[in-house]
Amino acid sequence: MTVITISRTLYSGGEQIAEEVAARLGYPCLRRKELILGAAEYFHFEEAKLIEAMAEPPKLWQRDRDKRDAHFNLIRATFLRRCQEQQGLVYHGFSGQELIRNVPHVLRILVMAEQSYRLEMATGQSGVDPDQVMAEIKASDRKFSKWTRLMYGFEWNNPALYDLCFNIGRVSIDSAVNSILHIIASGDFKPTESSIQKFNDELLASTVWSAITQNEETSGAYVEASARQGRVLLTGTVRSKKILQAINVLAADIDGVEELVNEMNIGTIWRS
Repeated sequence: MTVITISRTLYSGGEQIAEEVAARLGYPCLRRKELILGAAEYFHFEEAKLIEAMAEPPKLWQRDRDKRDAHFNLIRATFLRRCQEQQGLVYHGFSGQELIRNVPHVLRILVMAEQSYRLEMATGQSGVDPDQVMAEIKASDRKFSKWTRLMYGFEWNNPALYDLCFNIGRVSIDSAVNSILHIIASGDFKPTESSIQKFNDELLASTVWSAITQNEETSGAYVEASARQGRVLLTGTVRSKKILQAINVLAADIDGVEELVNEMNIGTIWRS
């Protein structure tokens, strides 16, 4: 499957680009709100907590960021399953590049625009207060910047995170769409045996992590998972040997886990 993620700022034209690219490629177009709803339904999890994990920056005094990471992983697991089910997929919304990592056949795109363009886009309908819209734009940008900085330690507009960056206004939406289609047609992001294996590793790690954090007996653990060709590595901390053993049993029984390496420590987990 070919996957395109479009991280976009508010009123930047990113949504229109995603929808047009998806339509011309015949791919489904997935937006952030739909993805969160899908994760809440699949995992029977509180939607508000998933929205918080994907949008609200943690307070500096909060010490339960591992829980927020675990909640975000539920969204990531849902996204990866959607990718697996489709021949191709276009996603648009904040933090698209964080939903699928280390997979070469994913085209990661950033769409942004100058404030004047964004204001014009937002005030195209009559009766809209420009001052109110500008305040909304600035608040959205601050929240997004703070979320990426505190959750993952990077600036969202760092071009190194993306394969393509578009400044809409200087570049037209049509030009951006055509550029994306040209790159996809070139075959540069065509799935290969190696890239599909990396995708499967991401999916397996996310699935194991989700299973542990959603199980009543093991949900209190601070855990992270990684995978490579069926070999799953668990790191983090558990409160007791009993929980550690429960994690071993749970993880080893997940389809696709051929070898389990548990390097979790037993100790106290401090949270506010």
